[in-house]
Amino acid sequence: MRKFWLWFMILCFVVGGFGVCVAQEKESEFIIFHYWTAGGEKEAIDALFKLYAERNPNVKIVENPVAGGGGETMLAVLMSNLAAGIPPDSFQDHQGNQQKDYIDAGYLEAVDDIWAQANFEARINPMWVKTLKFGGHVYSVPINAHRTNWLWYNKKMFEELGIKVPENYDDLLAACQKIKEAKPEVAPLALGTREKVWSTYLYDMVLLTTGGPDFYEKANTGRIDFLNDATFRQAMERYAALIPYIYPWHATKSWDEAGALLKTGEAAMYWMGDWILGYYLAIGMQPEVDFSVTAIPGDIWMGHADTFPLPKGAPHPSNARDWILMCTTPEAQKAFNLIKGSVTIVNDVPFDVYPDPYRKRSAQDLAKLRAVCDGFHGGMITPAFGSELMDILTRFLVDKDVDAAIKSIAEAAERTKLAEACSWFWE
Repeated sequence: MRKFWLWFMILCFVVGGFGVCVAQEKESEFIIFHYWTAGGEKEAIDALFKLYAERNPNVKIVENPVAGGGGETMLAVLMSNLAAGIPPDSFQDHQGNQQKDYIDAGYLEAVDDIWAQANFEARINPMWVKTLKFGGHVYSVPINAHRTNWLWYNKKMFEELGIKVPENYDDLLAACQKIKEAKPEVAPLALGTREKVWSTYLYDMVLLTTGGPDFYEKANTGRIDFLNDATFRQAMERYAALIPYIYPWHATKSWDEAGALLKTGEAAMYWMGDWILGYYLAIGMQPEVDFSVTAIPGDIWMGHADTFPLPKGAPHPSNARDWILMCTTPEAQKAFNLIKGSVTIVNDVPFDVYPDPYRKRSAQDLAKLRAVCDGFHGGMITPAFGSELMDILTRFLVDKDVDAAIKSIAEAAERTKLAEACSWFWE
């Protein structure tokens, strides 16, 4: 009997030790989903991976990038995995209604303790807190602040034609007209709608420049009468007025390919978020030589953040939590944003770290101007409404039918219960 118990204890020790080894082996990986695959983007996430590897030399990083503008492809794969109970350790996300969908489904775990440890709330703009806190809890850490009310332009072409740099919608329309008259072969406005999401960026622009920030937030959260609101109709008419000046083969271009039209001279201006800066630098374009940028409107900072949440049931939770904690540090924020084209979301990184004037201005503006969260990527609108809006605007780019677009948007807002789904924003 004593021999039995002796062998039993030895067996338990061996098996138990093997179990520890298995657990350690499982914890030796960090699995992350993201869709940063274009020039500038890939280098930025790689900089974070390098920093993480220095902190965790024994952890193997397993990345699952899925290309697709706006992340639609990756999000479809991710949702399938989350629903099946096989989440990654973290994934690229945004704030607002996009994140709320995951929270409502029970897919995310709160990271209040990480925010408290990093004193994070005191280090960011109140707008971010408003769009990242749900029921008093936070579920992710944002790594950057992407400004989206930027109009990029071919500086040499503007100088050649003597065109005033636009500061508002009327200036933008006048610039389009002058470019078309002087260079009929050039598209005044670049656009790529191979992924339909980018049609919503012009929608955000006309809402904001027509009605101002308060109207913009109400429209994107369903708190206007879309059918009868005169300001909303004016915004859609302004969108329609720009359509003749948009690159005609936009449906064939991705967001980065559309941006490259400024380099080739096939287009003169591009309404796009600041991630295009990382792409421009990656393809050899020189700031203030080949291109420049202006904010429209100049007194508002509009944008969104990329965040990393903690999924429930993450296979390597300790590694996931260390990744999320790392992203709160100025070191990680700088490593990512100096390459990505965005700015740090934390306010304790000096403005002069940026080598270009655009991010210096963006960081300064974020610190002092009214900030609003953009529609589709920022999660001001819901994914359900956003999906319909993309289809509506894609048709609108072809038929230019303002009445039909307004009617369809009103019906989509009612069908998806946009106002009800966005009520959290006003609580």
